[in-house]
Amino acid sequence: MSGSKQLHESCDGVGFWIVSTAHAFRQALECQLTHKGITFRQWEVLSLLSKDGEQPQSDLADKMGLEAQTLAGIIARMERDGWLQRKGCCSDRRRKLISATAKAKKIQQEMHECCELVRNQAVQGLGQKELLELKRVCELMRNNLAGDCPEPNLIPKIAETIHTQTPCKTFPLDEDTHISMDDTIAPTNSIRSRKP
Repeated sequence: MSGSKQLHESCDGVGFWIVSTAHAFRQALECQLTHKGITFRQWEVLSLLSKDGEQPQSDLADKMGLEAQTLAGIIARMERDGWLQRKGCCSDRRRKLISATAKAKKIQQEMHECCELVRNQAVQGLGQKELLELKRVCELMRNNLAGDCPEPNLIPKIAETIHTQTPCKTFPLDEDTHISMDDTIAPTNSIRSRKP
């Protein structure tokens, strides 16, 4: 198999396990949310607002891993539908603070129930000891990956390491896929929900 083909394939290793599991979580959650008339991105916005309170649009974009322009369209539609409201920031009038409306807050319990249903489905067959170990391992890996990107000369060249990689199936991700490792599905104090 050519090196260029290997570069476009996922490795059957820890990264693949985590990403594919997060993808399965998202699909299951999106499925549940669809029945409630909520999209995954709407859930994500409302979850962050529930967890962190009103905040600038730029902060939401950073947390969601989206370009500001992409989020602007989502925010505009949610505002049009009565889910969000914007108000000027007292320290900088050019910045707008985004907050959830009373209409959005009314569905928080339903969103939470969607998350609980998916979470319970995912952990079937796992005991408390296994879940605590999973949490410990995920925290360790997040800490290992935290920090600034290392200088290029400190990273082994892909061409030098490609022969050690084990080829496996590709795992497609669309360009706006975002994986949050803050919790198994949602931030602890957030509304919980997602779609296929």
